[in-house]
Amino acid sequence: MKLLRNQSGQILVEYILLLLIAVSTAVILTTALVGRRSSVEESGVLIKSWHRIIQVIGNDLPDCPNQTDFNSPNCN
Repeated sequence: MKLLRNQSGQILVEYILLLLIAVSTAVILTTALVGRRSSVEESGVLIKSWHRIIQVIGNDLPDCPNQTDFNSPNCN
């Protein structure tokens, strides 16, 4: 029984360290993937991709069937 009491403190410390590692990893991944900053270029990967998708959809003009460049709204 004495041996089990000594290990309970070690188990608690190991649990807290594992929890700290898991939370730190989650924060780093969240910041890298969906972190928002002052400009889009500095934001996370998903925010940059979503911004590009929204721009392409917005630049697709419905009355221009021959439009090939969707980086700017231009009907040639």
